[in-house]
Amino acid sequence: MENAAEVMKLIEAGLQEDSTKVFNYTQLLIGKLESKGDDKVANRIKRVIKNSKNLALKTKCYEQMMKSPVDTESRLPLAEIKNYEKDSVFLTLDRQVIDHIDEYINLMNNAENFVDKGIKVNRSLLLFGPPGTGKTQAAKYISAQTGLPLVTIRIDGLVSSYLGSTSKNIRALFDFVEKRPCILFLDEFDAIAKMRDDSNELGELKRVVNTLLQNIDSIESIVPVIAATNHEHLLDSAVWRRFDYKLKIDLPTKHQRDYLINSYLQSIKSDKKVRNMLTVMTKGFNGAEIEIFCNLIKTNIILGKKKQLDESDLMNYFVKYKTRSCKGREEQISDSEENKILLAKGFRSIDEKAFSYRTLSKMLNMSMGKLSHLLSEKGEIHAE
Repeated sequence: MENAAEVMKLIEAGLQEDSTKVFNYTQLLIGKLESKGDDKVANRIKRVIKNSKNLALKTKCYEQMMKSPVDTESRLPLAEIKNYEKDSVFLTLDRQVIDHIDEYINLMNNAENFVDKGIKVNRSLLLFGPPGTGKTQAAKYISAQTGLPLVTIRIDGLVSSYLGSTSKNIRALFDFVEKRPCILFLDEFDAIAKMRDDSNELGELKRVVNTLLQNIDSIESIVPVIAATNHEHLLDSAVWRRFDYKLKIDLPTKHQRDYLINSYLQSIKSDKKVRNMLTVMTKGFNGAEIEIFCNLIKTNIILGKKKQLDESDLMNYFVKYKTRSCKGREEQISDSEENKILLAKGFRSIDEKAFSYRTLSKMLNMSMGKLSHLLSEKGEIHAE
């Protein structure tokens, strides 16, 4: 039976006399019918709602129903709700990772087939790995491909300074998503799911983890739950058991860096050699850092009124990026000749062909003889 999942939700909501849930899943059903070209049935359902005299649905609109609950003290929203068009989000990840994500999406999109056969559908996914590698982008992609709004928790609203309020906020958020066709996205998950045996944490925060686990248990077969963390080692062991799918998203490979650089710099004229050099220079960068670096390059090209990106510009742009993006004084690098020589030796250690002596002499604006002498003086160093 097509649309079995939505029909089951509507029956359940009707038996519970939950008009909010009836309205939301009716809207989802109408949308699915229209996407399949069944406008006749979709319009009939719309007329039923419109002509209803007693049902509270006719006085409510979808936007109001999807308004996030708020913290009772601060009045900050507990979540951010967004819809993503199917072709508005793209992924640049390892092929195996994308295959796993597509498998998860396929499960979500065909959940009604399992419901029809009485099979429980496990919808929980944990994304973990270094920051800036595309975990949030993956959640947006899943939202876009399933056509479900992404309800992303707001840590500043969810975590309250008032005793007991954080647990109440978690329950309010889960009650909210349980009544709506959506995906719950628990970003920065470690902020609320830390290990309960952490001696530095207060009893209140340990109770928060218990509340979180109980709510995930109650909802994971009803609403897809996606969590993302940069610090998986901080998660409570019981949290890991709540997720049927666990997926590590790591730093981009050389192939992925090349794709990102070509995408971000597609409006800038440059030859293949220069872009290959950028791919080498960004080894160890995450996707977000590559985007920032490419934006810096584009900005300088435009402000400098240059016609194209040349290899002679790359060292200066790299030093500018490193100076601006350093996380502290200990990471700050200078614009000195000595520092540039160390960077040049690091790039050459990664790829001698891309960073030949001739190329490096152009990058550093010095003779090949002087360059060769200076490089031979410096100890081995690798550019990250």
